[in-house]
Amino acid sequence: MEVEYMANELFGGGSDSELKLFIGAAPGVGKTYTMLAEANRLRERGVDVVIGYIDTHGRPETQEQIGPLEMIPRRVIHYRGRRFEEVDLEAICARKPDVVVIDELAHSNAPGSTFPKRYMDVEYLLDQGISVLTAVNVQHIEGIHEEAQEITGIRVQELIPAAFVKRAQEVEVIDVTPETLRQRMRDGSIYPPDKIHQALEHFFRKSNLFGLRELALRLVAEDVDERLQRSYARSRIPGPVGARESIMVCVNYLPRAVQLIQRGYRMAQRMKAELYVLSVFNTGEGQLKGREKERLDKLQQIALDCGAEWILEAQNDRPIGKAILETAERCNVTQVVIGQPAHAKRWKRFWKDAPVRYLLRHMKYMDVRIVGWKEDHHSQRGEQVCGPKPLDPVKSRSTSLALPSMKGELRKGRLTIYVGAAPGVGKTYKMLRDAHDWRRRGKDVVIGLIETHGRVETAAQIEDLEVLPKRLHRFQGRLYEDLDVDAILQRKPEIVIIDELAHSNVPGSIREKRYQDIEYLLDHGIHVVTAVNIQHLESLHDKVEHITGVKVRERVPDWFMKLAREVKLIDVTPETLQQRLIDGKIYSEDKIQHALDHFFQIGNLSALRELALLEVADDVDQRLDRELDKGQSDSARQERILVAVNHRPHSEKLIRRGWRLADRLQAQLWVLVVLTQESLSEEDQRDLLRIQKLSQQFEATFITRRALEQGVGATIVAVAGELGISQFVTGQPLPSTQWLRRLQGNPIDYVLAHADFVDLYIVANSRE
Repeated sequence: MEVEYMANELFGGGSDSELKLFIGAAPGVGKTYTMLAEANRLRERGVDVVIGYIDTHGRPETQEQIGPLEMIPRRVIHYRGRRFEEVDLEAICARKPDVVVIDELAHSNAPGSTFPKRYMDVEYLLDQGISVLTAVNVQHIEGIHEEAQEITGIRVQELIPAAFVKRAQEVEVIDVTPETLRQRMRDGSIYPPDKIHQALEHFFRKSNLFGLRELALRLVAEDVDERLQRSYARSRIPGPVGARESIMVCVNYLPRAVQLIQRGYRMAQRMKAELYVLSVFNTGEGQLKGREKERLDKLQQIALDCGAEWILEAQNDRPIGKAILETAERCNVTQVVIGQPAHAKRWKRFWKDAPVRYLLRHMKYMDVRIVGWKEDHHSQRGEQVCGPKPLDPVKSRSTSLALPSMKGELRKGRLTIYVGAAPGVGKTYKMLRDAHDWRRRGKDVVIGLIETHGRVETAAQIEDLEVLPKRLHRFQGRLYEDLDVDAILQRKPEIVIIDELAHSNVPGSIREKRYQDIEYLLDHGIHVVTAVNIQHLESLHDKVEHITGVKVRERVPDWFMKLAREVKLIDVTPETLQQRLIDGKIYSEDKIQHALDHFFQIGNLSALRELALLEVADDVDQRLDRELDKGQSDSARQERILVAVNHRPHSEKLIRRGWRLADRLQAQLWVLVVLTQESLSEEDQRDLLRIQKLSQQFEATFITRRALEQGVGATIVAVAGELGISQFVTGQPLPSTQWLRRLQGNPIDYVLAHADFVDLYIVANSRE
């Protein structure tokens, strides 16, 4: 089957044995529990699975998961009067199962063992043709351990090589929020009572858990990306894939290079992006000498000091712009940073093949940021204490919305959101399991609405949980079932489970979307637990369509996600998800092959998984900033972003892109529509209203300004100056076929020539 070939190709299969690695941020996240659950699922499918070593740490739920699994007796070693129990490699090899479960991967074996480290035991078993399920916490991975040590202040002694992680065919993160993990600790589910207080005050501090959680999410996201880039499935998706940004700074002359590299470095730091620095030279590298070689050596040192990868590219009779573009494509770059061209007469700008003009004409699947050269403009823009100059109320209108943090403070109820990369990852299953845990702790939990989609395992999790009746609604002669908000308010539970967050309500309902129903319940003091797949997030709409070819109709605004007190990722590898689909655990039999051939292709699932991992990692990063009181730093307040659009539908893509930049940089966002006509048709008015509504959904200030005489470019520059804008976002200019229009230029030409106080962020048409 093609699916099996693609899975093997992506995850490095082809050998008789496979390694699946479960990674967590800290003890107690559920790695061993999940491993045992996976082992039992394999056993049910007829796979011969045994336990080679497991440590339940006295946790009853983990102990229960062992169930009927066969356990291989451990090897007993006596050393200096002490008794040690280790993995019995000889016994496992003699038994020769298909799969063996080996816990505590980073463990150091007792003297006298066959190998000094347990990961070496696992490597030996793999070499004998036995597949292994194993688990480790992120701080025990070599290389990552240094970052973990900086976060916690605790030196990690037991490590596994980073190369061991690369050997795994599957790597899965077990994601648990700091709040949940600390509650488990308080409940005595992780350590015995005498160790709880010390753990909460030291290793299990909230800031530590935030930092380690982000490390785990980004590590797995990077692993997913590397595997995807090497895969055959990657060739089916054009352009960069995933949410991870990759920035390339183009430099030449030293005075400007320092500013450009520093700008790129700040961007990379805030966006958690890879950073490259490129210099294009017109002679062979061996022919460089004298001042030219000295200049390039200095540029290289500046790049290396900023942690960037230095690239020296020969021009080889190409236009410089083409050399930049081809290098960016080779490095899978998503953003090119280049300096604003020096001012020149219009005829020179028209005929001269400047790198910026080449990039604007030919860029595809990457964006170009053109950095303005006004002296110290980046440091000055944060110094305004009275705010921007107000716009003329006759010529413009604006709507300001509350910030997400303010919205969250207004809610009486708490919101928890479970996020997945695709249907079938287990979001509903996990919500129901957790609901039982909450009820055991004395919480009043009910089910407001659950969609099992005919999945037997999910339906079995409902058990004796109270299920509230659905509301019946008739529309166009058909009867629909939907969430009964009034019934929930009348019952007034402490926690209500509501599935399918992105669902659109039946026409005629009081509220259009289910997330609005949830808002209403939160306002009435009811805690809500809900679930959504990453493709339903509004700001990712265009990226998901680019990856999958599917236009997602039902979407959730990003600000709603930020209302959540906790965002929990349910991570499942693509091959596990495809196996669930083949086993009939996601869709009915008649839909399986179509799903495998379309949405559930391995490349789609991998890219969506990377999106989900990085989105949750970014969320964790922002929460950590707030925890450490860094969220309102001076550098964050400096950025002011203006998105210039017209009122056509493609403008929605630019607004989404602008918001994602603003969110990453914690910047203020404005959306500007420059009107070029005295009056708008009814269709144009509807389009304008839609753009305004989307702007408000992203909490941007929406502005209109007329430009009947002044011109679009001049109007944009004037508004940018009035608002103290630092970044201007717009779409790639379409090539004009008319000579007169080419001579006259376009708004971007005007902004390039007159707005040296801003960075111009040009979004590629194929990436909008």
